[in-house]
Amino acid sequence: MAEHVKAAIEFLGKDEDGFFLMYEQGDIDWAAHANHMDDMLGAMFDLSDSVDVMLDWIYANGGWEKNALYVTADHDHYLTLNHNFPEVVANFLIDGESHKITPQNNSNVNPWSVGVAAGRHNDESKTTTEHIKDFATWTDEDIETVAHFWGAFGSGGNGWGSHSTRPVPISYNGDDGCLKALEGAGYQVLGRPVEGSPGKVDQVHVHACMLKNLFNL
Repeated sequence: MAEHVKAAIEFLGKDEDGFFLMYEQGDIDWAAHANHMDDMLGAMFDLSDSVDVMLDWIYANGGWEKNALYVTADHDHYLTLNHNFPEVVANFLIDGESHKITPQNNSNVNPWSVGVAAGRHNDESKTTTEHIKDFATWTDEDIETVAHFWGAFGSGGNGWGSHSTRPVPISYNGDDGCLKALEGAGYQVLGRPVEGSPGKVDQVHVHACMLKNLFNL
């Protein structure tokens, strides 16, 4: 990805009027859908390398006074990291066994999709979390070993495989205070008001700030 981004900004950067570039490391999403931490970490390092390319270009072309950069996700995947996750990853790396951060018995499928196919969505004898655990393939020992799990607590280590509505972080610079000013602000969608959330911004706010910086509004 870093090579593609480098080629893109070398071409777009020739425009004296400036440019807008948006790109995605889509493999992060695919890996998270499969509850596959090993693949996801590799994809995130790939994204990180591309951001370094963007930063190098920005510092060489006017800095933050002339450029803005936003790095975020479009959704969450219900991942929980246990307190000892950094130590566990480090030990796997030291031992040359980083692939073991994803249990070998990972199914790479959404367990609730399997449950729905089996008719569990119509079975009220258990909670949804309990139903999902019946189709998850990680053991409690797996969760302890890899120090993370996907989905609700109690649904099994690979108890998810889809998106969630949890907030995601955003890192940015060169924004001239635009996003900060919009934290908690409401907005309109098709003429209908949407209430803001304290301390948070929505994707519509990010879009508004990108337009403001791009066109110097």
